[in-house]
Amino acid sequence: MKIVIVEDEAPIREGMGRILKKIDPGYEVAGMASNGKEGLDVIRKTRPDLVILDIQMPDMDGLTMLEIIRKEKITCKALVLSAYSEFTYARRAIELGIENYLLKPIKIPELKKALSQIRSSLEKEQSKESILTLDNIFMGCLTGQLTIDEQMGRLIEDKYELKLNDRLYLFLVWLGEGYESQKAQARQLLEEVGRHSSEFSMHLLEFPSRCKFVAVLYKPEDGEKLCSYFEKAVVPMLRGSLKRPVVCMWQEAGGLGMMETAIRQMRQDLEWNLVIEEGSLITPARIRELETAPMKYPLELETQARQAIIKRDEETFKKSYFEFKERCRQGRFHPKEIKEACLRYCFAVLNTAKEYGNLQEELSAQNMLQTISRAVTWYQIGDALRQFFVKVVITGEGEESLTVSAMVQRAQQMIQDYYNQGVTLEEIARKLHVSEEYLSTQFKKETGTTFSETIRKCRIEKVKELLVNSTLKLNQIADLAGYSDPKYMSKVFRDETGMLPAEYRKMNT
Repeated sequence: MKIVIVEDEAPIREGMGRILKKIDPGYEVAGMASNGKEGLDVIRKTRPDLVILDIQMPDMDGLTMLEIIRKEKITCKALVLSAYSEFTYARRAIELGIENYLLKPIKIPELKKALSQIRSSLEKEQSKESILTLDNIFMGCLTGQLTIDEQMGRLIEDKYELKLNDRLYLFLVWLGEGYESQKAQARQLLEEVGRHSSEFSMHLLEFPSRCKFVAVLYKPEDGEKLCSYFEKAVVPMLRGSLKRPVVCMWQEAGGLGMMETAIRQMRQDLEWNLVIEEGSLITPARIRELETAPMKYPLELETQARQAIIKRDEETFKKSYFEFKERCRQGRFHPKEIKEACLRYCFAVLNTAKEYGNLQEELSAQNMLQTISRAVTWYQIGDALRQFFVKVVITGEGEESLTVSAMVQRAQQMIQDYYNQGVTLEEIARKLHVSEEYLSTQFKKETGTTFSETIRKCRIEKVKELLVNSTLKLNQIADLAGYSDPKYMSKVFRDETGMLPAEYRKMNT
């Protein structure tokens, strides 16, 4: 233990140095001073573990010196030796965080006991400090395994200038099935974001079992500005550099003690990726503002699928499957309603297959339930449904008959991204480096619908959404849905729905 002695009486000062060596050879006297000013210089230079100080001294008294030490955040213990027993001195000393207050003349057993207690306290703090890395602090707070008491809070504040109630922000990046192949690149990109910013500090945590990274952002200049920066710069950078899926979320935490609550909320909100526009930063505000429509379960598609199994009509079965998936995907429904509909549909098909002996392989209903319940992307839901339906395929081609190739998946995604910009089969075929004829044939074969039918369905669903959730005029809606002529849009809409847009709006608002 490194000790500095600040005492104006030379005999006491020198005698204290000799006594300390006798009490314990491990006590190192790092310096001595005869007043507060000298003592301050010695303490700043040596950074001791303990300061033994008198109160009344010339030039600067001991408590004033101690107050300066505390303001400068020099972490050391303090032991006051004084001939004054007035309460005012003792109270001020206690307010400045001393370890003990011993009256002169000093009794050796009392001094020995006080020093032993201080050393024990230092050892405990040093042990705590060794585990108080930012990684341990943030990970412990996120998982709820670390409870921060007042003493630990002071250590964290002294070491990192981070107070218990300072606002923190969490930026989550979920990589799903692409996690293993992309985790190194994702980490590098996120670490670069932290290194090149002067407006906030960032610490990155990795959760391999959940396929995600969580960046803890602290000491920001402006929380709203920070969120906007991540939305406009960081999210597009990640999505442009990494392969899908890349889902990004944002959440504010009220302090270290609120981190577990914040991350738990993020886990619950992750499924909103099924509804919110792809590529958007998922925030609590965006979820609150989202207007979802009640989902009407497509009973007719369930009936169609069950009849197809009974009749062993694989083409109708495939058509029902793809239409069901697209119906769920196109509507703006609550993610829980979407998953419930998927599960209901699957169980109906499963029961029919069992009843009529068409089940190719016994299924684990529990596995299917978990897969769909935990889904975050449409790919996961689609793949779960495909794996499920493969086992009830009635004839012939088996799994390949329901597999959508990478080429067709990319074409479907391009349609989703550009349907309102007049994208054509020719343009997509050119981007995919295939002929129009080949893409058209494969698209129809693998999805059960033509390219033009798929685009029309996307546009009509967009029109429905704008009719119900906005007060835009028909010419504005037509423009947003990719129609150059509102009259033509109305005609197509009536052909698809059996009513004009104005009638649809009236019935659904």
